[in-house]
Amino acid sequence: MLRELFALWRDRGSALARSLGQDREAVSIDARHRRCRQAWASHLEATRRCILDAATACPGKGTALILGSGACLDVPVAALAARFASVVLVDAHHPRPARRLARELRNVRLVTADATGVAHAAREAAKRRAPLPDPASPPDPVPGLRPEFTASVNLASQLAIPFYALLGRKVPDAARETFLSGLVAAHFDWLARQPGRTCLVCDTAWERADGEAILESRDALEGVALPPPERSWIWRIAPRPEESLAYDRHNRVAGYTDFAAAWNRHLDNSRDLA
Repeated sequence: MLRELFALWRDRGSALARSLGQDREAVSIDARHRRCRQAWASHLEATRRCILDAATACPGKGTALILGSGACLDVPVAALAARFASVVLVDAHHPRPARRLARELRNVRLVTADATGVAHAAREAAKRRAPLPDPASPPDPVPGLRPEFTASVNLASQLAIPFYALLGRKVPDAARETFLSGLVAAHFDWLARQPGRTCLVCDTAWERADGEAILESRDALEGVALPPPERSWIWRIAPRPEESLAYDRHNRVAGYTDFAAAWNRHLDNSRDLA
């Protein structure tokens, strides 16, 4: 705990990161990775492989845009920097490892941004008890950029989490649920509209398990349904006794190397069924 407090003191984020709790979350992730390195290894490798497979299928080699880069544990930054002329890493907080990579690799740039585009507006609306902003059309985190490759990396399931604290009980339950599911759907729509190749890796369910028995499973995407994944795996995020002596915590993860094609087919099928 003292080590984590010291790390946070050394690496406080921007006002945006502090308001979303992202600097604290980055310290927590780093600490858990140290404790659970072996259990996380297959997930991190599967994520990096999905990103690289998608990038390899991308004919353009201009710009790669990565959302949710964090400490880059799961992002093959050096390999992307070798393939693309420019790599842009977007997150609300860039921990020290990401900043070090940006110093070492001249074509890597860091952009600090709220991926939802509505955090400030939602917080102000909640304070005034006013209607929440419409999350349906999030602004581009890097306006004017036309990347050949865009990847959302272990981010979609995290988009809603800061808003539980930001909104609290100031917003009716139904309005909050609609807003949070809208954040996730808007992110998928935005990703599918990007030029070039698009890649998605994200949690779909959070589970508590005892061996092969699933004790509890929670949807990780606020009720937003994804198309059948191209590939999937288990992230053993908290093997016992990390969180409990009674269970292990797993995340089910989906990966898409051509997300736009999969998402657009999914929307067409949904319209046909309607």
